[in-house]
Amino acid sequence: MISKNDQTRCLESLLNSQEFSGSKIYNSYLNYLVQAKNAGKELKETTIAFEFFGKDASFNPSEDTIVRSHTYQLRKKLESYYHEEGKDDKCRLVIPKGHYDVKFVHVSDEVATSKWFLKALPRRKHNLFIILILLLAVIYLVLRNFSLEKQLSQYHLIDKSDPIWSDYLQSELPILISVGDHYFFNEYSEQFQHPIDIRHGKINSLEDFEALRLQYPDINLQPTEEPYFPYHSIWSLPPVLSLMYSANQKPILRKSSALTPQMLKEYNMVFLGSIKTLYILVHTLSKSHFRYEILPHKVIYTPPDSSATHVYETSLHSTGPNDDLVLAVKIPGPANNSIFIIASFHSLGAPEIARYLAEASTRAALEEKFEQTYGKMPEYFEVLFRVTGIDKTAYNTEILVFNEIATE
Repeated sequence: MISKNDQTRCLESLLNSQEFSGSKIYNSYLNYLVQAKNAGKELKETTIAFEFFGKDASFNPSEDTIVRSHTYQLRKKLESYYHEEGKDDKCRLVIPKGHYDVKFVHVSDEVATSKWFLKALPRRKHNLFIILILLLAVIYLVLRNFSLEKQLSQYHLIDKSDPIWSDYLQSELPILISVGDHYFFNEYSEQFQHPIDIRHGKINSLEDFEALRLQYPDINLQPTEEPYFPYHSIWSLPPVLSLMYSANQKPILRKSSALTPQMLKEYNMVFLGSIKTLYILVHTLSKSHFRYEILPHKVIYTPPDSSATHVYETSLHSTGPNDDLVLAVKIPGPANNSIFIIASFHSLGAPEIARYLAEASTRAALEEKFEQTYGKMPEYFEVLFRVTGIDKTAYNTEILVFNEIATE
């Protein structure tokens, strides 16, 4: 049993450490959890959201992961502290996974438990017989489990340690797949006595729409309420979802127009769809060496440590021969998370590159290129592909540019 004084000293050591003293939010959050424990509160996600994060009755845990993501980061900070500054601390504070109640433990507790178990082993014969039966049952279950794993291996799509996808396949943060939706608005039609939905190639955000309304103040234009998902968003989903499900990950799906800055901190995120539907994610591309223009379709590449630019262009989509440019950019997010963007101009490219990165044989070719240049497959990277095909069917994929993106 750890005394109140020892618990207080343990908390003060944490709050005054380099790991926590420079982070007001986690300093306050840790203190809140300890005070709640001392007050005998039974902490739930909604309780924390209301009391600490100031959420109101509209808070929905399935959509807003602020409590889980901050608790995840808090566990990481505790782990970092006890690995470095607090490695010699005898009293430690832990937050068990799946719970929000903090616990103070002594570093020797685990050793003491082991010693107790050894002393408590039964010595009478009938108890030994029971242990033997249990041991045989365990051996049977292990062999049974091995047999089942062998049978299920044929359905295994990817190793969880894969260098491209590992931070998603092993993710403790929730995963969000953002599906690109086109920006639509409507104008009321006197002829049809009904609003007519309009898609304009140059109107790809609320800011673009407001500029259009200022340009035509006499026309009653309104944003549409229902989203529209183009081909490249929907048909990029199956290979990525298959990967996630094979690792028992259950991603959340959200339309890209609904993303908020807060969401960029709370999830490991994948974007799939049209370059025109990046919305708020367009700002994350500042960490890459790519810029793009919508009309005409072009990607402008500035190599690292160079002011020279290279321009890659693609024509408008047709039902015949086509080529498409695809950005595959994986960057570090703002809160030790990952953001992976797979975006193309046309419906040909993004689905093909989603498949390319999901299949072992084609993914290995990309990893080999990086290993030849950098000696490894970097965690964060940027690739520009050119995909060639007929209408929406690809028959050739070319890597135009590939670079490592350094973590800051």
